[in-house]
Amino acid sequence: MTTTDVFPEFAPPICEPAAGPAHKKRRMLHTLAAVAVLLATGTTITSLNKCIFAVYNFRYPLLLSALHMLTAIVIDYALIRMGFVNLEIKEVTGLPAAAKFKVFLLSLTFCATIGFGNMGLNCVQLSFAQVISTTTPLFTIAISKLFLGKDHHILKYTAMMPICLGASFSLMGEVQFDHKGCLYIFAATMLRGVKSIQQSESACSSLIY
Repeated sequence: MTTTDVFPEFAPPICEPAAGPAHKKRRMLHTLAAVAVLLATGTTITSLNKCIFAVYNFRYPLLLSALHMLTAIVIDYALIRMGFVNLEIKEVTGLPAAAKFKVFLLSLTFCATIGFGNMGLNCVQLSFAQVISTTTPLFTIAISKLFLGKDHHILKYTAMMPICLGASFSLMGEVQFDHKGCLYIFAATMLRGVKSIQQSESACSSLIY
């Protein structure tokens, strides 16, 4: 059974010839464009969410998170249909149950991250949330070390020092501090680190399967 048998609306992937200089350059530009869009939309969405809470006095952060998820599904489907995302899955139904479960857990973590982040933005200033979010690499390294037993290079631990120091100085100058909002933002940041680990593990599992 092929991808076309499962999703008949998708055309089967076309086998491309050996990658040449032009193909590598095109893929590099595609990757850089994707990263630029990710950075731009990430900052814009966070600012827009805070604007909705502060300016329009919207008090339903979980509803906003649900709309966020729905919009992501619609846009992803449109990008796939228009060919912007290259599906290289040969056997969609051949994915083992363990891998499907990992994808399901990753989806739950992603939704919880957005939900806690929006609930935090409903209580704290955008600047405060951005400062806390900069500590995501620290949570990622700490969780992978404590729960997965992974060893990291000494340079990674060293790089965490200025991040934590800068975040500490920024938090000291925060005027509007809300304990509940702070808890939500820290939970979102921790889950963002968990999501990074889950994405790494899922990528490794897909290569193995």
